[in-house]
Amino acid sequence: MNALQRQLEECGGRLRLMPGEYEGPVRITRPCEIDGNGATLWAASGPVLTAASPGVTLKNLRVEVTEPAAANRTAIRAEARGMALEGVTVNGDVENIPGEPPRWDLPPLAALGEFAAGVENLFSVALPLAGPAELECTIHGVSLSPARLPAGRHTVSLKVEALRDHTVLYGEILVKSRVIRRICVTGQARKGAPVRRGDLAAVPGGQAMERPVVPAELLPPAVPDASIPYMARGQRTGFPELEQGVLKVALEYQGTRVPMELDSYLFLLQKNGKVRGDADFVFFGNPESRDHAVRLGTGGVQPLALMALEKIEASVERVAVCYSIYGEEPGKNFSQVQEPLLRLFAGEQELCRMKLEHLSIERTLVAVEIYRHKGQWKVNFVASGYRDGLRRLCESYGVEVE
Repeated sequence: MNALQRQLEECGGRLRLMPGEYEGPVRITRPCEIDGNGATLWAASGPVLTAASPGVTLKNLRVEVTEPAAANRTAIRAEARGMALEGVTVNGDVENIPGEPPRWDLPPLAALGEFAAGVENLFSVALPLAGPAELECTIHGVSLSPARLPAGRHTVSLKVEALRDHTVLYGEILVKSRVIRRICVTGQARKGAPVRRGDLAAVPGGQAMERPVVPAELLPPAVPDASIPYMARGQRTGFPELEQGVLKVALEYQGTRVPMELDSYLFLLQKNGKVRGDADFVFFGNPESRDHAVRLGTGGVQPLALMALEKIEASVERVAVCYSIYGEEPGKNFSQVQEPLLRLFAGEQELCRMKLEHLSIERTLVAVEIYRHKGQWKVNFVASGYRDGLRRLCESYGVEVE
């Protein structure tokens, strides 16, 4: 019996999952409400989830068949009436859900390729809809029309606003019926690339394609706030997901009120809280640690740190993830940064967020510390800012600044 099946049988009719991945299949045999809290339930073949009882409600859950060539591609099967679905995403088919066609042959990927930077570009995406649906694009700066369509074969337009050179697009088109289905969208703005004027996005043939591999530099689209836990300033916690894969720490914001540059600074610290030397100071002038375990992302316009924690040298006790406003101009501080938000990911899975609403005249920020505790990696959400500039921050960690 898998762990989730055991939880279902022991719960008192209501179960809220911790974020993460759960291996199926599972079978629900009594009325209950399952709040997936953004978690993924998966199995190599279907059915992944079977509702054998009336009165089953599923919320905020992704149900996925992971084997593209599986003989049974059923993600959700209803064997009783009255199943309620709210914010449920599927990769696969559904069975016996009133008003929902069982199979949708949507393309898993719409590849925009390279397109001209600095100007607006327009693309077309062919969508065969098995039933009526609402459409939504999760990528900032990309608009989609029309937003509502009946069943049938359609072509929708994606308008991409003028983007800076080397900006990488990664996001999704959400196709919403009684459940949600996702189409991955990729592309890159490049200087000298052709201007697109309604070009048809490339799509793979058939459904036997593997799930698109997400480059480490890119982050999955944001999901609703209710699906992700928020951390408080000073909170310390551990995540089992930290022990494998790549930890990503992203600082996102809606813009700045005055022109300024905001950069990441990472310090690999010993037991004494100091670096061993300049090689343990990762910034735009030294974008990767000597063990290649800690580096700065280069695929986006906002700060991103990437850490393969299992590769970090044993003498490193902590990694401090910091941010500083470049330069010394008066008036340039964190009060000019609009809606700053820290997001932590393990691979493609978002672990948590932290709002940075308390910042004002600070010019530098120690956001989080990733530290070892009894053989495991944990996170300290420091969120402390300082009026002094980058020099003071570097000197506190043992880095000499000329």
